[in-house]
Amino acid sequence: MAAEIKPPRGTGPYCYRLHGQVYHRVSPLYASDQHKESYEELYIFDSSEATEKRLSNNQNCLQHVFEKIDFMLREINPFVQSYLQMHRFLQEHPTTSVKMVFLEDKNLDKRRYNTPTLCTEVAAIFVGDNGEPLANRDICVYQVGNACQSISPVIQCCDPMTYPLLFPRGECSWNTGMEHVEERRTAKRTRVTQLQYYAYRLSQRNGFSILHNSCKLFQQYIVDAYPKTEGSRLHFLRQKQKDLRIEIYRGLLDALECRAHNENIRTGKLIIL
Repeated sequence: MAAEIKPPRGTGPYCYRLHGQVYHRVSPLYASDQHKESYEELYIFDSSEATEKRLSNNQNCLQHVFEKIDFMLREINPFVQSYLQMHRFLQEHPTTSVKMVFLEDKNLDKRRYNTPTLCTEVAAIFVGDNGEPLANRDICVYQVGNACQSISPVIQCCDPMTYPLLFPRGECSWNTGMEHVEERRTAKRTRVTQLQYYAYRLSQRNGFSILHNSCKLFQQYIVDAYPKTEGSRLHFLRQKQKDLRIEIYRGLLDALECRAHNENIRTGKLIIL
């Protein structure tokens, strides 16, 4: 996750505040010579070496805490295991061109993808490149890259890849095909909205919750969820203009165009909210 953090002035309690655009990115398997290893690129190193690199990137952190977290993620996190699988395959086949795809739909599109060489719980590893473009929201990780690539905030692996401490087992988050349970489903509403999903995640329940005990990271998660939800709403409005019966507003549009003509100004695009 990349954003401009602007905490409020003063000496009050901690408050996580962002300014401007929020980006979600994924790194290649190996960092280029011009860049320092970070994020997913550290998963392929030996645990002790990865801990040293994390300590150099994060001052005033405890080494034994990093070591425990690193051990846990290597054991139970499917995204970490996917990077390790790709690294081990390249160690055995160093001259082979390989890419790893995190699939939004677990059922491979045979018209787009060849049969993968390796599969993990969340990704498929392919040898070679058939030249076909990726599916709409699939994420492709290549061997080497000069920079991280942006990923869509509406894919189901965005949250577990951004917050591995909140989702240590790689639990997938909201996706566009998530359906309501039978008792909440109606004829007009069969799928869960992103707002409903985050409302469910943020609700307090009996028992221990990693999310509600993550302190500053919890604030970041909430702030990050808001632009995702608003972005999904705006995307829906852009895609569903015809379904929102835009012709009903034709009279209003005619009046605006008439006024614009009389006052010699330019009208904008009509968006139905």
